[in-house]
Amino acid sequence: MSAEETEIHDFLKQFPNLFVSVVEISKRLGNRGRYDKDKVWARPVLRRMELEGILESNPFGEYRLVLRPGENLAFKDALNAPGISVPLGDTTIITLDDTKK
Repeated sequence: MSAEETEIHDFLKQFPNLFVSVVEISKRLGNRGRYDKDKVWARPVLRRMELEGILESNPFGEYRLVLRPGENLAFKDALNAPGISVPLGDTTIITLDDTKK
């Protein structure tokens, strides 16, 4: 990944399940002069990252990181994560008492 892609990736890690707008990403990353010249300077970088499968977008043109199976998430977050379907039966907690028979 390029320096811009790494910076965007690290920024979006702060908002794991939220979509963030291109304008917000452009405003918070890079220097102020770059944002003043072009309010959506990050759009080509975000689009490239989406094509590489690093990001996903919604119909409003906002972006978030693609959740990979096996990433460490809280239990409730993992159940609601996009792209991961876990049947509730597979989430049953087995205690030690259940295994002694």
